[in-house]
Amino acid sequence: MSVVVTRASRRRTQGFTLLEVLVAFALLATAAVLLLGLLSNGLRDVGLAERRGEATLHARSLLDNAGRMERLRPGSRSGAVDNGRYRWTLSVTRVADPISSPLIEENQDPNRVPNDGVMDTAEPVIYRLDLQMTWGAASPAETLQLSTLRALYPLPEDL
Repeated sequence: MSVVVTRASRRRTQGFTLLEVLVAFALLATAAVLLLGLLSNGLRDVGLAERRGEATLHARSLLDNAGRMERLRPGSRSGAVDNGRYRWTLSVTRVADPISSPLIEENQDPNRVPNDGVMDTAEPVIYRLDLQMTWGAASPAETLQLSTLRALYPLPEDL
């Protein structure tokens, strides 16, 4: 038995043409570029999320400790945490009691003590704490703003 090899069958078994190889490399390069772009964006997003998470933890810590180490006073304070990486500004304002009180009238400044100097020591004083955290070197730095209310009973020096 003899095998006859024709010209057409030889041509099919010789391999890929140069054009086919170039097209395959172009498709592979395009897929690699897309994959690397996705990985790069993913790593950048993970870094942003990490910095936002750290800022949130620092902000929560500052708000939780506000009024514990020192007495809350209306005004503004600022500082930095994590070796200056995160900058913060805390504004404290006294809030009028939502239940109308004869001591604080509607149009009266809530930070002012009433004219008669009498303050009910059984009623807590309500403060609003507004904290702004900023970080990053970009032109508009990234910002996180948190607000909360804190009720404290007045001390004798507040009366």
